Amino acid sequence: MNENPVSTVKSKTPVWHIHKRLYDWVLHFAHTKHGLVALFCLSFAESSFFPIPPDVLLAPLALGAPKKWLRFATVCTIASVLGGIFGYIIGTFLWAGVGNFFHNYVPGFTRDKIVLMDNTNLEGFVKGTSLKVVPITKVIATYPLEFTAKDKTKLLLNESEVKEVKINPFTQVGALYASYDWEIVAIAGFTPIPYKVITITAGVFKINFITFFIASALSRAARFFMVAGLFGWKGERIRPFIDKYFNWLTLLFTLMLIGGFLAMKLIK
Repeated sequence: MNENPVSTVKSKTPVWHIHKRLYDWVLHFAHTKHGLVALFCLSFAESSFFPIPPDVLLAPLALGAPKKWLRFATVCTIASVLGGIFGYIIGTFLWAGVGNFFHNYVPGFTRDKIVLMDNTNLEGFVKGTSLKVVPITKVIATYPLEFTAKDKTKLLLNESEVKEVKINPFTQVGALYASYDWEIVAIAGFTPIPYKVITITAGVFKINFITFFIASALSRAARFFMVAGLFGWKGERIRPFIDKYFNWLTLLFTLMLIGGFLAMKLIK
């Protein structure tokens, strides 16, 4: 019996179908020792600085070697939690040195530019010690920046100088951390929310490390064991569907990925 089920598929894939050949190549990793290494590296990086989620590798690996799904899920979870700890360390100990780089070049970390009615610009981000949240529907900040609400819209230096603005994700997360800590980490760990934003801001805004670690471990494990288990358990049944509609599925995934980045742009 052929131990590599993708070898026959690869021979039928046209050279110009680069995305399908890449998919076949990833499936091939499921039968080599390099698959776990690649999965570990991607999962670690995604939790601290890389934008691509490890599910894009975890799912094909579990699909290519269904009996190894438990191993794949375990490695992915451990790497993600370790990467999250690294992100937490960045936020806690290294932010003074690398903060400007993240603010300028990494999506999700853009600092707020507050444009006042006198056309004065003020740039900065909220410090964890100044966060206060009250149950109203507008964010109000005074100089120096102090949050007194959790939603978006108005920032001011005094009551007479108000300008409608949008609050960036980095600042929004910081404000929410004042009332919610483990809930934010758990929700982000299980959903497609860019996890690096959560792990680093958890360090920046001084979230309790034990709380962060437990929420991160549980949410990441739930997500990756669900994904790997689904593809490992139903892999042989859904694989013909994936092969048949692969181009459409690739297009759908690409549109979702682009939509996510566009949504982050609109929030800025």
